[in-house]
Amino acid sequence: MRLADGPEPGQLVASVSGEMDAASNPLLQQTLLIALRRAERLLTIDLSGVSFFGSAGVTALVWVSQHPEAAGKHVGVIATSRIVTGPLELTGLLQRLDVHGMPGVAAGPQESDTAAQRADTPAQRSEDRARR
Repeated sequence: MRLADGPEPGQLVASVSGEMDAASNPLLQQTLLIALRRAERLLTIDLSGVSFFGSAGVTALVWVSQHPEAAGKHVGVIATSRIVTGPLELTGLLQRLDVHGMPGVAAGPQESDTAAQRADTPAQRSEDRARR
């Protein structure tokens, strides 16, 4: 892990590369705690160089974001691949953590489009008539 001052005042960027697995977790947590202590107001954890992101990686992010020394500081995550965003999405952390740089996701149909398509099927028209 490499630590560097970020572009914003009081920001520290912790760039992680390689595998975030059980073997690396103790050192990772120790280094993230050092980074958290050094960050004045903002710690950005850059995971763009991560090649494997297992449950230990998820645990490390939750641990540092909920650590008592994170009080009054903002912890952000840069995740540029599905290797990282996939497990975060499966665990619900994608919505709870401040994650940026996510790979593009193909836009699905809008809710109004889906409703219009559903209403246009014979089964839906029959169901709509039965409700009236």
